[in-house]
Amino acid sequence: MSTNEERREAAKRKLEERLESERLARRKRKIMIASISTAVVVAVVAGVTAVVVKKIMDDREAARWTTCAFEDSPSRFDQLPAQVPDNVPADQRAQYQAELDELKAAAKNERTSPKPDDRVLKSGTEQVTFTTSQGVLPITLERDGAPCNTAAVTSLIENKFYDDSTCHRMTTSDKLKILQCGDPTGTGMSGPGWTSPDEPPTDLKKVGQPDPMSGSQPVIYPRGTIAIANSSQGGQNPNTGSSQLFIVINDSELGPDYSIVGKVDEPGLAVLDKIYAGGINPGPVGSQPGDGEPKLPVTIQTATID
Repeated sequence: MSTNEERREAAKRKLEERLESERLARRKRKIMIASISTAVVVAVVAGVTAVVVKKIMDDREAARWTTCAFEDSPSRFDQLPAQVPDNVPADQRAQYQAELDELKAAAKNERTSPKPDDRVLKSGTEQVTFTTSQGVLPITLERDGAPCNTAAVTSLIENKFYDDSTCHRMTTSDKLKILQCGDPTGTGMSGPGWTSPDEPPTDLKKVGQPDPMSGSQPVIYPRGTIAIANSSQGGQNPNTGSSQLFIVINDSELGPDYSIVGKVDEPGLAVLDKIYAGGINPGPVGSQPGDGEPKLPVTIQTATID
C-alpha cells in the first residue's frame, strides 16, 4: 500500500501535469487567435488594397474618355424652294433657276452615316490615308484638341462616307488658301445627318482685329491643318460641324471656331501644292474673289484607317 507521502507526491504530479496541460492549451489558443487575427488583418488589407487599386485604375480609365453630343441634323435640300421666289429680280431669275436646278440634281448624291459612339478617347493619334484623284494624302488624326470631332471623322471613314466624294471648293486669296472636302453632293450643303460639338482650338496665333459684333478674333491655321467646316458665324450658330473638312494649303486666317482634327503629313503637302497650282474655276456671280472649285478635279477615291 502507498504511504501518505507517496499519495501526496502522486497528487502533486497530477496537479502539475494538469496545470502544464492547461498552460499549453492557453498558449495554443493564443497562437490560434493571433494567427486568425493576422489572417483577418491580411485579408482586410488585401481587400482594401484591391478596392483602392481598382478605383485608381477605374479613375485612370475614365480619364481617358470623354462624352460627346452628336445631334440629328435635317437635310438642307428639303429646305430648298420649289420654284424661284417672287421677290427675286427679273434679271436674276434665270441664274437663280439654274442654281436651284443644279442643287436639286445634286441632292440625289446625299448620303448619311451612323452617329459615332458618344463615348470617345480623349488622346492619341490615328493614321489615315485619303487616296485622291490627284495623289495620296497621308493624314495624322490627333484626338487631343478635338476628341469628339476626331472620333466623328474616324467613324465616317469606317463607314465609307468619304469614298468617291469630291473636294468641291478651293480658296486662293492672300489670307485664305484652303481645300474643302467631305460633301458627297459637292455643293457644300450636305452632311451625314448629324452634327458634332464645337471644340475650338486654344493655341493658335491671333491676328488682325476682333469682330466688333461678336468679339471673335481671327487666328492662323498652319499649313497642312485639317479642321472641321461649320456655319458658326462667330459663335452665333454653334455645334454645326460634321463631315466637311478644311484642308489648309498654306497658313490661313479663319475665325477661331474650327475644330482641328489633325494634319496632312509631309508627303501629302506636295499634292496640295499641285492642286493649288492648278487654280480655280470661279464660283457664281456674287461669290468671293479667289473662291471656286479646283480646276484640277479632286475626288477622294477612298479614305482608310491604316
